[in-house]
Amino acid sequence: MGRPLNKRYFGTPTAGGNEIKVQFYNGTTSAAGWIVKQLGSKKFRCTDGTNTKDCTLVNAASAALTAGQMTITVDDNGTPKQVTKISGRVAQLEDTGPKVKWDFTGTGATVQVEEAGSETVINAEDGVNGVTYEIVTAGDTDFTTIGAADSNVGTVFTAATIANAAGTTGTMKIASDDFEGDGQ
Repeated sequence: MGRPLNKRYFGTPTAGGNEIKVQFYNGTTSAAGWIVKQLGSKKFRCTDGTNTKDCTLVNAASAALTAGQMTITVDDNGTPKQVTKISGRVAQLEDTGPKVKWDFTGTGATVQVEEAGSETVINAEDGVNGVTYEIVTAGDTDFTTIGAADSNVGTVFTAATIANAAGTTGTMKIASDDFEGDGQ
């Protein structure tokens, strides 16, 4: 297995923690979650807080995951890439890509791994066009004016017209799909 990951990167996400965020097939759908236990350099026990599955790292879009599959996505200087093997502080990118150092900042010569518990919530009018968001609270905001199909909590959409935001109390966060690199 090589050098295993430090166990402090596993477990229930905390606001200030560095638990690794994963996308895995939870038995019904592809879901965001975190690592419970490392079983090998490519195999992990993952959970979304409800469902727990043993999964293998694959190079696939998160929406295309099937039983027993998971992804860890890193930001490689603004380009999302899939990790296909990870140990210690080194990750194999894509299927035949380079082995690179990783951390949670992406500064210097490292790629950035997303933390499972670090989702920043912003006001709807503070969003950026072209970024995919998930509605956290609807408040008095009409999210359809900025690109959403509706204003329901949990709706995921790509912001198109932030300048047209109607209302001021709705909040949103960057959706996991934006960082996950589903365009692969």
